[in-house]
Amino acid sequence: MNLKEIAEFVNGSLVPPEKGNIEIKGVAALRDADKDDLSFLTNLKYTPQVGTTNAAAVLVSPEFKGDVHNDTALIIVDSPDKAFAKVLPMFVPPPLTYKPGIHPTAVIGVDVEMGPDVYVGPYAVIGDGVKMGARCVIEAHVVIGEKCQLGDDVHLCPMVSVRERCKFGNRITIHNGTVVGSDGFGYSTSINPDGSVKVEKIPQLGIVEICDDVEVGSNTSIDRARFGVTRLGSSTKIDNLVQIGHNVKIGSYCGVVSQCGISGSTHLGNGVMLWGQVGVAGHLNIGDRAEVLARSGVSKDLAANGRYFGAPAVDAREGMKLIMMPKQIDRMKSEIEALKAKIKELEERLK
Repeated sequence: MNLKEIAEFVNGSLVPPEKGNIEIKGVAALRDADKDDLSFLTNLKYTPQVGTTNAAAVLVSPEFKGDVHNDTALIIVDSPDKAFAKVLPMFVPPPLTYKPGIHPTAVIGVDVEMGPDVYVGPYAVIGDGVKMGARCVIEAHVVIGEKCQLGDDVHLCPMVSVRERCKFGNRITIHNGTVVGSDGFGYSTSINPDGSVKVEKIPQLGIVEICDDVEVGSNTSIDRARFGVTRLGSSTKIDNLVQIGHNVKIGSYCGVVSQCGISGSTHLGNGVMLWGQVGVAGHLNIGDRAEVLARSGVSKDLAANGRYFGAPAVDAREGMKLIMMPKQIDRMKSEIEALKAKIKELEERLK
């Protein structure tokens, strides 16, 4: 496919237009691209890479003002990210498809109900009383516990474990190694008559409920509720390596990025965004559309529509000021020492 055809396909403008006959054979990031690759720029802070990339062409927005390598063309589009996503399927293998059926090594319990066109892969285990909708894909070594309910078009990747009685909506994807419905962290302690400490487990008797169009990354843990429900709202996206505690409720259209930890009974509203390595204490409320920046620690309720940063998390602008304060203090110390030296010099001259 040549550049002229790609530009037309994404409703973009090719600059310069005379490069339209260049054939594109692949796609790559700016730093990795070769002379017959197409790349893209979405974050303007990487603008300098456009001047050094070997890519034949780069998808850029109208706001692009950087230098361009002599051999690199530009395709100007409203959204480089969306345009690249539209082009990408032309240069990569198509997604895997799964022919409906049950692999002979799979273990299927009693009273299991499956909708049409379901695929169950090698060594998967489906517990008693499971109900599964149409077109579900259960890959190799997945375990689904007793009496779980799955809607239509649920895709469980290899090694996913879903514990008993959990409920899934439609069009849910859970990636490799994630555990849904494991016990929450709940223990009580007391002192025995002899003075020793007694630690007792608090039963975790609730379930996990995942609503429509949720995607969960690999090696994430979502604890079942102590009682009631741990819930993920519709269209929420969870990254890899996230810990979601018991009785947590996450609203719709939320994003939780890798290595976040959300302690038990905390509630997130709709449209909340937690960036990487955010830690959230238990029994808190985070309002709709709040955004918590990376590596922050949330120790109290956060109001809706705010942007927060720091540990403890505060308004992002205030948090940035606190981060910069040690450097400002060091600079002030240097300035004070310089002023002292100047004053001493002036005193010596006066004498």
